[in-house]
Amino acid sequence: MKVIVITMMTIFLSGCTNTTKVPNDILSKKKMEVILWDMIQADRFNALFQLKDSASKNIELEKFKLYEQVFAIHKTSKDDFIKSYKYYLSRPDMAKVMFDSMTAKAERLKADNYRPVPLK
Repeated sequence: MKVIVITMMTIFLSGCTNTTKVPNDILSKKKMEVILWDMIQADRFNALFQLKDSASKNIELEKFKLYEQVFAIHKTSKDDFIKSYKYYLSRPDMAKVMFDSMTAKAERLKADNYRPVPLK
């Protein structure tokens, strides 16, 4: 009987905990989303512009230099980013919201870029 009560209490208490709270040593969802967005933009820049000038550059090295710039802009480190990235990937519920938000942002920007400009 005690085992059943203890099991029920454990299930009840674990159900009441905040499963969306991010640990202190993990980047917040909002900051992680912004950093990921900037890293995607760095990848796009690398693919569109630096690949064309690939004769004199190490493309992978240039890409990682861009990533370091993103980390510097957001005042974080590569290690903190990787730790946070792994955390969010282990939490598909949180990662889905983050990636869905970035997808929606990309769609809005795409729509804005292709919206016809009225002639005056």
